[in-house]
Order: sequence, then C-alpha cells, then structure tokens
Amino acid sequence: MYTPRQKIMWFAFSSRVFILLIQMVSNILIPDHDAKVFISPEDPALRSSKADNIVQLFVGGMKRWDAQYFIHIAQYGYTYENCLAFFPMFPLIVRYVGYILSSVLGSVINFHSTLLISSTIINILIFMKSADILHKLSIRVLRSESRAYKSVILYCVNPASIFFSAPYSESLFALMSFYTMFKCTENETLRFASIDILSALPAGFSMITRSNGVINLGFIFYASFKNVIERTLPEIAYKYRTLKHRIIIPVLLLPIFTSTVALFLTVIVAIFPFVLVQTYNYFKFCVPNDHNLPEFLTITEYLLPGTAASPWCNNSLPLSYSYIQKHYWGVGPFEYYKLKQIPNFMLALPILVLILYNCLSYLKNNMRLLLRLGLKENIFNFIYSSKMGNRQKQYSKTFGANDPVFFVYVVHVLFLSFFCLVFVHIQVTTRLLASASPVLYWICSSKINVGPTPTSDQNTINEHFRRLGIGKRIPSHHLSIANLEGVDNMYSKWKTFIVSRKMPDFQSQFIQCYFLGYLVIGTVLFSNFYPWT
Repeated sequence: MYTPRQKIMWFAFSSRVFILLIQMVSNILIPDHDAKVFISPEDPALRSSKADNIVQLFVGGMKRWDAQYFIHIAQYGYTYENCLAFFPMFPLIVRYVGYILSSVLGSVINFHSTLLISSTIINILIFMKSADILHKLSIRVLRSESRAYKSVILYCVNPASIFFSAPYSESLFALMSFYTMFKCTENETLRFASIDILSALPAGFSMITRSNGVINLGFIFYASFKNVIERTLPEIAYKYRTLKHRIIIPVLLLPIFTSTVALFLTVIVAIFPFVLVQTYNYFKFCVPNDHNLPEFLTITEYLLPGTAASPWCNNSLPLSYSYIQKHYWGVGPFEYYKLKQIPNFMLALPILVLILYNCLSYLKNNMRLLLRLGLKENIFNFIYSSKMGNRQKQYSKTFGANDPVFFVYVVHVLFLSFFCLVFVHIQVTTRLLASASPVLYWICSSKINVGPTPTSDQNTINEHFRRLGIGKRIPSHHLSIANLEGVDNMYSKWKTFIVSRKMPDFQSQFIQCYFLGYLVIGTVLFSNFYPWT
C-alpha cells in the first residue's frame, strides 16, 4: 500500500505516460491539420536516421503549436523577433539537458530528436515535482489531507494536461508559482515580519518562464504586508505599553526596518533575471550587428536580430513582449471578441464559470474580509465595531467559507481571469489559469463528492501499517486517504477515484467529465495541429 505522497507521485507519472500514449496513437492514426502557423525551419545538414524516425513516431505529436517555438529556441536561439514572446528559462533547460543526452545518444540520433526527448523527460520530472509542491501547499492552506489529496489528483488530470507534457513551459511555471506561494505561507509561522529571501528564487524564475510570472511578486508583497500588520505592529504596540524607558523606542521599530530591507532585497533578487533577459533582448534586436545566422534561417519574413528596425526599441522602457503580442498575434483589449471566436469562448467557459462564480461568491460572502484585505478580524475591530456590529454569517459549505487564508489566492486568480477575458486569446485561458493558480483544484476538490468505499477495511489498513513498523498509532492522514480511495486503489500506481469511481451526483460527474474529457480530447486534437486551449 502506498502512502498519500507516493500515490500522488505515481499517479503524476502514470498520467504523463497515458498522455504520451494518446498523442502517439493519435499522431499515427489521424492526419495532421494544416494550421498555417509557425513551423521551425529544418537544418538541411542535419542527418535523419531510423532512430530519429522512431523518436518522431513516439513523441512527434508533442511538437505542435507553440511547442515549435520552444524547440526552435532550444535548438537555434532567438533567431526571430516573434520568438521573444516565449521566455527563455524552459528552452534553456531543454537545450542544456539536450547537450548531456547528446553526449550519450549523439551517435544514434540527431540533436533535434535529442531535444524532443529532453523536453519530454524534463516535463515529466518537473510535473511530478509540481504535484508534490502543490500537495504541500494545499495541506498548509486547506488544512485537510483529504481535500489536499483530491486537489493534486485533479491537477494530474487537469483540463490543460497536454500542455503540461508537450514542450511548453506550463509545468515549469506551475512548479515555480506553487513554490513561490508555498514559501510565502512559511512567513505566517514567524514572530516578526522577516520575509524569506529564498522566495525570490522561484518568483524570479517564474518571471523568466512566462510573462504573467511578474504577478507572483504580489504574494511576496502581501506576505510581508500581512506579517507587518498582524505580527510586528501588535508586538511593537505591546512592548511600547509595557516600556518603562521611552529612550529605546527607536529599537522597537527595528523589525519594521529589517522587514523593509528584506522585502527590498527579495524583490531585487526576484526581478534581476527578468532585467537580464530584457537587456539581452534589447542588445540582440535593437543594436545593429551581424546576426551570423545560417542561410536556411534567414529565408523568412520575420524580423532578424541586429536590424534595430522594431518600434519597441525606441520606447523609453524598451520591453518587447506587449508589442510582439499585439503585432504578431493581434492581442489587445477585447480584440478577440468576434463571432468566429465563439467556439474558443465555449472552450474556456467551464474554467471561467468555475473560478468566477466560486471566487466572487467567496468575496461576496466575506465583504468585511475584503475591506480589511484578508487580515485578521481583530486587527481592525475598531473600524467595524460601530458600523458592522452584527456577527458575520458563516458559509461553511461554500468554497473558502469565511477563511481569510484564501483571500490572496482568490484575488490573484480573479485578476488573471479578468485579464484573460479582456486581453488574451480566450482559449489560452484554460492552460494559463491551470498552471498559474491552485484555486481551480481547491474549488473542485470541495465540490466533488467521493465517499467511503466498501474496500476501506480499517483492519487491513491497520495491519499493513503495523507490518511496515510505523507502530500502533496509525497516521490519521494515511487512514483518511485510504478511506477515500479504498484498499484496492491504494495498492495501485495509477488507479484513483477520478478514473475508477462512479460519481454519485451531477456536480461531481461534471467535474470528472470535464477534467478527463478535456485531457483526452485535448491531447488528440493538439497532437494533430487541431485548435485547442
């Protein structure tokens, strides 16, 4: 029998293998659609052997849509201006792991095939780690092993699953985002408002993985702000009231000073990689120089490096991303609101309805919490005592109930949701929200109804733990997951409630069908260049 963490890791791995199998079969049986999108030029000097054909057969269906850009950047670098829309951390990891694999497999397959294998292995490993971090974060936030476990299982079959396995940066971004959130929750255990500077590392890496990574800085600012208001200021006030010698009052303010310095250093460390990337982009495309690209890469309509011909180079703050999104993909406020895009709006509708309805309900049911920015109620009691004397209603059955710990996550995902509605290509919403926030999984874990099974035999479970030498006192969270899954599932690497159980009500059935349906259909369509999220 597997522990909850082992079960999660095995299911995360099994779900990746399942997606690889689906894309392989789909790619073999279904002809590719001519999507008329960017296709990375092939190096005519690159040999192709039978082994390369086998690699293409097994994982060729993963190199579709934006995956063409990521593999192109990993292989050739930033050869065209439109490539700057794809941030460098993921392709760099793929490239350098590819170099290592090429030193072993270089005599059998070419470097392009090595990069496909590299990206596949990397995303499997990173996805498994992101599931592990999400599990730790969910336990800390939800304070329920059962709900945390359900959240991670849903994450493993999320509606955008194909993008977490293909050569995309979704898995890496999810890992960095969840880890940033996890590091920021650690501050809540500190007496004074000293922020963990190490939280800057995942936040900084997320900023050079995807453009919306900059929003992760909000968790660092909020954690510092909350610690100052809830811990440091009350501590200073208490010491001030009990102080006999006013001369040491400046010493009381030292924690605020140290917290400010720590926050400043954390932000500097976090934005430093982003600044380096933007500096590189500027010197690459805005300073005239010889590009030294091979001829087969220069036969293109895209803007080449060193031409200094792009309007964004002349901006007071020369950042390329917004210009490139608008110029090459037509991204702008409400630009996507056209009748022909209705199918894409329908694709994004389920995740938007789930998130907007539940998160707005959370804020509506917690207006006092919203007004005090998610801080503890006793902090601002003096503000509400005269105006809002009645006790706040309890909403124990709704998402988040009255728990202030959800506040920052709800605000974060709502901002992203409204941003998607206004600016981005709407079908991207599913993978953007699925990789940037855990809220979707927390909502669905609270809505999906999975009761005990007949195979949840307590005697069998207890005997198993005793044989392992854990002792007579069985960890309650192990028992709760065994009770959720049943004994049979706990002995399986891939069987979980989401794939093996018939849900008892419509709401649970909808969530099950939505997650599994989008996983299968999305993988089939994506692997043959058909439009998907």
